[in-house]
Amino acid sequence: GGFMVSFPYISFQLWKFVAPGLYKKEKKAFLPFLLASPLLFLLGAAFAFYIVMPLAFDFFLGFQQENADVSDLVGITYLGTINEYLGLAMKFIIAFGLCFQLPVLLTLMGKVGLISSEVLAKSRKYAVVGILVLAAIVTPPDVITQIILFTVVYALYEVSVLLVKWVEKKREKDFLNDDLSRADSERSEAKDQ
Repeated sequence: GGFMVSFPYISFQLWKFVAPGLYKKEKKAFLPFLLASPLLFLLGAAFAFYIVMPLAFDFFLGFQQENADVSDLVGITYLGTINEYLGLAMKFIIAFGLCFQLPVLLTLMGKVGLISSEVLAKSRKYAVVGILVLAAIVTPPDVITQIILFTVVYALYEVSVLLVKWVEKKREKDFLNDDLSRADSERSEAKDQ
């Protein structure tokens, strides 16, 4: 909770540190990522809390031993300890919140030129294996939550491929516009001489 509450302040301080070293055009390019990152983290945390956690706890509570005579007589049902609940809840929220950062990370890498949409498209089979391994590590030994995490993160991967492709097209268009404006200015300078 403290991380989620303090994240806007931390990101604002990081922006204040980085912004003076950027050109105006670079600031405009970085701003959407700064806004999308906390929104996607909150979306991932909400997805984990409202959708994944109820399914996971139903799965885990299905393992409890029921003794019909005792539970009817006393009215007690084992629900786990608060430490177990909070530990698992925080693990889910942080894991899903960070996994929802995938489009921001890959799009930023594509904007800088570190990765291309073609490489991402060709690496789908490796992405599937990596996402399955990640899902197995960050979720408890519950197949349902692992499949949910895999499905969501893989969908985010495909969205990232599309976003990187869009960024590449935009960068190519801007490059062509800069070349045309540079050629026009050189022609006008040549006419003046």
